[in-house]
Amino acid sequence: MKKATRILAAALAVVLTLALAACGGSPSAGSTPAGSGSAPAGSVPSGSGPAPAAADGKITIAYWTTNRHDQAYMTPLIEEFNQTNDKNIYIDYQVYADNYSQMLDLAFSTGPAPDVFQLSGSDPLEIVVNEKGQLLDLAPFMDDAYRARFGEGAFVEGINAIGDGIYSLPYTASAARLFYNQDIFSRVGIKAPPATLDELVADAKLITEQLSGEGIYGISGNYKSAASSVSRSIDMIVMRSGGTRGGFDYKTGTYDFSSYKPVLEAFREMYATGVAFPGSESLDIDPMRTQFAAGKIGMYISISHAEPGVYANQFPTEEKWDCAQLPTVSGKVEGKQQLWFGGSNIGINAATKHPDEAWEVMKFLHSDEVMGPYHTAGLGTVMIPSAVESAEAPETISQMPNLAISSDDQNWPPLPAGVVVEGKDYYTVVVECIFGITDIDSAIEDLNTRYNAAYDKLVESGVERIVYPNFDPIEQDTSK
Repeated sequence: MKKATRILAAALAVVLTLALAACGGSPSAGSTPAGSGSAPAGSVPSGSGPAPAAADGKITIAYWTTNRHDQAYMTPLIEEFNQTNDKNIYIDYQVYADNYSQMLDLAFSTGPAPDVFQLSGSDPLEIVVNEKGQLLDLAPFMDDAYRARFGEGAFVEGINAIGDGIYSLPYTASAARLFYNQDIFSRVGIKAPPATLDELVADAKLITEQLSGEGIYGISGNYKSAASSVSRSIDMIVMRSGGTRGGFDYKTGTYDFSSYKPVLEAFREMYATGVAFPGSESLDIDPMRTQFAAGKIGMYISISHAEPGVYANQFPTEEKWDCAQLPTVSGKVEGKQQLWFGGSNIGINAATKHPDEAWEVMKFLHSDEVMGPYHTAGLGTVMIPSAVESAEAPETISQMPNLAISSDDQNWPPLPAGVVVEGKDYYTVVVECIFGITDIDSAIEDLNTRYNAAYDKLVESGVERIVYPNFDPIEQDTSK
């Protein structure tokens, strides 16, 4: 525990000095992406630590991640690893901003791709492993003792495992939450965060009506990226309200987006009537966070693991803020909410030239010495029992209990893999509905038609249709 405390203190000591680098979109001073970690053209990494040239004579392992919120914590630990490990390894640590999934695909198609990388989540595990061939099987590297430190039920089919193969390890878990400015709520007389969509709309209107003269608006979203915004907000509310996941009905084995209608109607009312922050349709997540930190946004939806670090390190704020469970259509929880991530996070490139060294990096990133203080610092809800048992409870969860993962948050079964839909994906269509570009009823009918046609075509090619006759959004019985 003394070592964990020392690591935590050293890491947090550099928070202020790295705050500017964490929110920048270009490499920090003195960092030049090179070697196996070279960034592809058009990427926007935020490099950390000394330039890879300092790795002369060592085996360089390129590590890519999008976790900007923990950069101030991870940087000194990686620097210490680079200076003290006895395996002759140098970690080239790159923190990416936007368009990570595209950058990762580009790196794998044109090279060089990173040796160790955060999974983008844009494709099901089956696609990443079997079709793209990007991930190395980790099972041969793990003995029984190492597996046991992750606890019972740690390796889940379709989440981090396929058959006997293991392709990622439990790291942290996170779930979407409604983040709100308590001071703004108090000013307009809102006594509690909204539990229903009707209350969400009413609260957003009230804030805007009373405070828009000061440039303060009720709600915002990061709609520049349709997939990012929809998957962390609309999708989650639909599931929590008892609807489908990504439009797929596991009980019938077909796509049905009809449960999206009441959610889309509520969001359309807010975003198409001027009660939302102006320009929300073109905001990325970090520019939106800067406006929230400045006290200009009443509410937005984001991810439980990231925001405490964001407002402590990346965009320090004096605003009093908190988080709540997402509202639902009825005000009742009628379905489990899909974890934003949980059970997987980082993998090893199947084509790495240094698999043993890459595994050493994986062990370091998942070690109790790294993940215990990480948990204490409130940088994420750590899923590694051995790390949590050796660490103090995070102050952030004590202050904001809704940051914790609850029994209502869990992984749903994997969605059908390999469904290729003609035309716009549902994320794009959903955003068009929110901003009044596309009629909601027509959009749902069109999505049902196109997604079912694509899935039917896949089934006709020999893929087994996913049908769980007893499935419901709460119990999630996957027996056939």
